[in-house]
Amino acid sequence: ADAAGAETFRGGLSTLPKIGLPASFWTPFQNAPLETLRIILPYAVTMAAVGSIESLLTLQLLDGIVDDGKRGSTKKEVIGQGIGNLASGLTGGIGGCALIGQSLISAQSGGGVSKLSGMAMSIFLALGIVAFAPLLGQIPVVSLAGVMLLVCQSTFSWGSLRLIGKIPNLDAIIIALVTYVTIKDDLAKAVLIGTITSALGFAWKQSTKISTTLSQTKLNPPSGPTLPNVKTYNINGPLFFGSTQSFSQLFRVKEDPDDVVIDFTQSRVYDHSALEAINTLADRYGSLGKRVYLRRLSSECAKLLAKIHKGGLPPYEVIEVSPSDPVYDVADDE
Repeated sequence: ADAAGAETFRGGLSTLPKIGLPASFWTPFQNAPLETLRIILPYAVTMAAVGSIESLLTLQLLDGIVDDGKRGSTKKEVIGQGIGNLASGLTGGIGGCALIGQSLISAQSGGGVSKLSGMAMSIFLALGIVAFAPLLGQIPVVSLAGVMLLVCQSTFSWGSLRLIGKIPNLDAIIIALVTYVTIKDDLAKAVLIGTITSALGFAWKQSTKISTTLSQTKLNPPSGPTLPNVKTYNINGPLFFGSTQSFSQLFRVKEDPDDVVIDFTQSRVYDHSALEAINTLADRYGSLGKRVYLRRLSSECAKLLAKIHKGGLPPYEVIEVSPSDPVYDVADDE
């Protein structure tokens, strides 16, 4: 159905969509199926992504507004939208998704607590096109633009502007970037760019949080007498690919005594890069004839550290095992 053409505004039952695809639909697939699919697929994926994202964002927004003790099902929302768009396509219609402005107005007016609100909107829209299309066609387009601006004014969260200057600069940059990409391109690209930027920003912030505090601790070496006061590095913060360089700079290898303890009680080893950083640090101590004792590492870490060194851990890298050791896995291909 031509939802914006002259035929629609003539009104009557003839404006309703017909079940089935037009005869010209199959012609491109018969003549050049791969080329047709190459043209259609990017738009199909983009529309599906934008529709799903906007619907899920709308669902999340309404869950926060409508305080009825229930939570919307994201699975049902996506499946229902897919079935509806499939049915729309088979009748020559246009795909759609949940509308934030319309849903917000419906919820604020009291209709958002019922599933009938969306159905009622569809029914009244169909009646308007069938019965009142000639009258609707007389409304100037510029007035409809004014209505849309009024909807934007009433649905925009103006209170969020007060957060500018109070939130971290990185968050403000991401918000501005996503807004710009949404206006310039589409929501799908904006979400993808925003997710990547947020992930990189999170990794950068976490990489700056690793630190250490020095203390003296009792040490029982595998051989030799007990050492009452051994220099101990207490690591604080996550150890992963983004923080390995900062981690290596925490130590004074040349100035440290012959026996050093590295305690990971307040830290966690996340990936293979972190394991490599630990072994590299131990090698630096070992090259000077010193020994490193690693405490509070998970059994998974101990196994992977030994696997990195062919033949097992060198004598200058000792992992102390304790019943109180943490239990977690490491993101490693091995």
